[in-house]
Amino acid sequence: MVERPEQDELTLLRARLTALTGSDPFGALAMSARVEALARAAAAEAAVAACRRGASWSEIGDAFGISRQAAHQRFARYVKAARPR
Repeated sequence: MVERPEQDELTLLRARLTALTGSDPFGALAMSARVEALARAAAAEAAVAACRRGASWSEIGDAFGISRQAAHQRFARYVKAARPR
């Protein structure tokens, strides 16, 4: 398996969080919460961008390893909010 640059970054992030967990568990919890919030926002932005480019809910769901219904439930509100009025 060939690692992609983003995989290297994920590996580095995981290593840093693991190290922080050993030295400062509460710091690791706070950092994990910030990473989670960032990931959720990035996921919503990516779903909106994918929809703008014509992706189906099935394609978006496949990218997340979830069903098309779950993808729609999770991201439709962001897509709707991003539409021009």
